[in-house]
Amino acid sequence: MCPHCLTRSIAYDSVQLDMFTREIRYVCQDADCQHTFVAQLGIFRTVRPSMKPNPAITEAILPHGQWRSKPANDDQRVPANDDQPDAAEVAPSPG
Repeated sequence: MCPHCLTRSIAYDSVQLDMFTREIRYVCQDADCQHTFVAQLGIFRTVRPSMKPNPAITEAILPHGQWRSKPANDDQRVPANDDQPDAAEVAPSPG
């Protein structure tokens, strides 16, 4: 789909960039738009392992089940305000 007018776009050419990535050229079918753009198609994880694995690429693709092995919030940073006491501990009591 064309990102501008949302009309159907047709792939008319592609180029292999490497073993895992292909660039595909698209043209919008709307005669008033005719936006031409490039998209990439890439392999980034395995769903089912190959029965005839290529040793040259086996390590480059994430194995099945490991593509989400670490959550996005896996770092253990201390929040910026945790090095100071709570306001209730240092504020004078009313009275």
